[in-house]
Amino acid sequence: MSYRPRVCLDSSVVVKWFKVEDDSAEAIKLRRWAENARIKLVISAIVLSESARALKKAGCGTDKIYEMTDMLDSFISLCKVEVVPVDWLIIKSAQRLVIEHNLYSADAIHASTAILTESEFFVSIDKHHSKKGLKSHDDLGAE
Repeated sequence: MSYRPRVCLDSSVVVKWFKVEDDSAEAIKLRRWAENARIKLVISAIVLSESARALKKAGCGTDKIYEMTDMLDSFISLCKVEVVPVDWLIIKSAQRLVIEHNLYSADAIHASTAILTESEFFVSIDKHHSKKGLKSHDDLGAE
């Protein structure tokens, strides 16, 4: 079997699969790579509720949101996406990121998921990340 990098996604990427926005093309490219088994996707369990919330906030109707969440569930199953529960270790790691780097709680959970699953890449399309000057941090692992 060939090398498949582990790529952890933030909710902002998943939402762009269903809602056309800036950077949707890049998000869809990642989805296609997962469908073609070029990458192994990893997501935090909170991606499921955060995505539904983002679609609701964007004005999508209830039926449409349920249709999209069903599609996401099917994608997760078919592509064998690793859905990581928010356990004690994730919470403690996220807590450290909040304290030391002033991240939002959900963002810290996503970053902690990437770190603790030893994902090679963490992808987010949240604009506020670049506003905060976040780059790459090699020192964020759990102690």
